Amino acid sequence: MNLKPILYLILSAVILIMTLVGIFQNFEIIHFIGFETEVIWIPIWIGIVILPLLNLYEITVNTDDYNKHYWLALLLNVISIFFVLRNFNIELLNL
Repeated sequence: MNLKPILYLILSAVILIMTLVGIFQNFEIIHFIGFETEVIWIPIWIGIVILPLLNLYEITVNTDDYNKHYWLALLLNVISIFFVLRNFNIELLNL
């Protein structure tokens, strides 16, 4: 069995858990690329940007094979994105 879908699913779940921990806990504040942020948000932002792209790539490349791990990982990524948008008050759908 291929370990890549399971690895993407585990990484997506870890990012979701880290997002929830980052929302409810306080961590050390650092200055990163001109921004003042807590240290936990750096890997969360990296995971939120890269993991959905990797999942979408694998879903589009493996069209002959339906793999529920990639779809579930993508769903977890979308949930994480919504939590981050809500936490930082980013209004993308401001009408």
